[in-house]
Amino acid sequence: MKKFKQKNVISRLFVDMGKYKKRFWAVFAVIVVIKLCLATAPKVISIITDTMQEFVTSGNFDFGKLLIQCSLLAVLYLIGYGADGFINRSLVFISQKLSLNLRNKAGHKLNRLTIQYSDNHPLGDIQSRVTTDMLNLSNGIESTLPSLLGQAVLMAAIAIMMFFTNIRLALIYIIAMPVTFIGLRIIAKRTNKVFRNTNKHLGKMNALVSDTYSNHTAVKAYSRVDEKEQEFDELNREFEKLFVRSRFTSGFMRPFSDLMAKISYIFLCLTGGFLMIKGNLTLGEFTAFLFYGNMIGVPISELSVAFNNFQDSLSSASRIYEFLDEDEEPEETPKQTLSLNEIKGKVAFENVKFGYTPDKTLMENVSFTANPGNTMAIVGPSGAGKTTLINLLMRFYDIQGGKIKLDDIDIKELSKHNLRNAFGMVLQETWIFDGTIAENIAFGKPDATREEVIKAAKLAYCDSFIERLTNGYDTYISNENSALSAGEKQLLSIARAIIANPKVLILDEATSQVDTKTEEVITKAMQDMMKGRTSFIIAHRLYTIRNADKIIFMKDGDIKEVGSHEELLEKQGYYAQMYASGISAE
Repeated sequence: MKKFKQKNVISRLFVDMGKYKKRFWAVFAVIVVIKLCLATAPKVISIITDTMQEFVTSGNFDFGKLLIQCSLLAVLYLIGYGADGFINRSLVFISQKLSLNLRNKAGHKLNRLTIQYSDNHPLGDIQSRVTTDMLNLSNGIESTLPSLLGQAVLMAAIAIMMFFTNIRLALIYIIAMPVTFIGLRIIAKRTNKVFRNTNKHLGKMNALVSDTYSNHTAVKAYSRVDEKEQEFDELNREFEKLFVRSRFTSGFMRPFSDLMAKISYIFLCLTGGFLMIKGNLTLGEFTAFLFYGNMIGVPISELSVAFNNFQDSLSSASRIYEFLDEDEEPEETPKQTLSLNEIKGKVAFENVKFGYTPDKTLMENVSFTANPGNTMAIVGPSGAGKTTLINLLMRFYDIQGGKIKLDDIDIKELSKHNLRNAFGMVLQETWIFDGTIAENIAFGKPDATREEVIKAAKLAYCDSFIERLTNGYDTYISNENSALSAGEKQLLSIARAIIANPKVLILDEATSQVDTKTEEVITKAMQDMMKGRTSFIIAHRLYTIRNADKIIFMKDGDIKEVGSHEELLEKQGYYAQMYASGISAE
């Protein structure tokens, strides 16, 4: 993934603020005004102090003058502290609009990522970038950014007012500030690196949790609970070490800034006292500097904390933009289109060459033809490349040589949307989304009527168990939590394929998760649905293989043999050996 520098992340954030950049700069202007008011207040206090001292020494008391000065001080504090509500509300608004924009982009990205990216990246890490990192960034803009900007402006305003009050005393802080910021910069550089590693490790933890929970039945069935617990414990301990290290490293910021502020304050008191004794400094000016000395310690300290937290937010933003910049499936300008009503279902591989990486070719000069209505059984040992063949048919991956044709049209000349609408898939691993049973079936045809949904359910023999449910077709289900068995979920997947009425079927042993009795009726339903349609069946059972028009035998990612059951037995090759051994084509 592409790594981002902080300045690049900040510039991207401003771009994604869109029309709300003006509102952000308005908020920044308000921050400048209120901090200038707070920085001016000690100067007014010094004037009030000199006025009172004049009264003590001369006995001449001007109440009107004192009232104006006190009123001015009250106005400064009222503006300085009264505008916080506007700032907080505005930054919450801006942060949520920015988060909305980024989440929309993330949602767009999720639906357009290449299959290769999905295959190579843990789901939990992707979820962490879209949820945890997004929330961390939002919180940083809402709470950390106003503190960072406010304290920086306040510190600059105090420095300016110090120069207006007394140049010699101001120089004490001017000398101390560069030393402070150089030290903070060194600490921040190390902190940013540790924060990135911490967030990266959090993504690994989320990936493990997601993977373990989604496969918790298999984990328990294979007695891998202790192993997964140990793996999580190791990741958790490593995360704890990184988190402590990040807080330990960043924890130096505040003590260091406080130390520099207190040292400066000591020099201020000594120098100010000496100047008063010499008569070069009034009591009011010295009082103002005491206020400034106390005040400037706060922004320096708060600035270090805010800067530290903002580093964490920028780290999250960097992870978000790394994800958003991942390659998508390219936009296409199809040369041809296929009318779904006119597709015949002829599929041909012509000298196909393919490899997942350029340096490793899996298929070389592969050719075969499936005529309309043919049933093609794809067999071979585990890892032979059966799924690869399906990936190429659906253009989840593009070939490096040769052609794959649908009805004599190169599938590269069709849009992926147009191509995939011609296919219906029922995979061994069922996919059920959060929604009603009717919505899950109608996913294959979004505009389907209730009558069409019920008809498809009956053809898939799942209407009987649906009607037994309390809410029937309106029963709410999800993949992780439902009252349906694995076999019943598979039946819903079959009904979904039936209602789509595709011209080419891809079946990954669709009856593998149902009992023998259910398998018999489902097999009949599938055979009825396959009539007149080209079907590719990833077969595991020998009876499925024998009934196929052609058998594609795969091994080591490549197609080794293509022919009918009888033709391949006569060859006495790979298929004949598998068939003679009596083992299933798994």
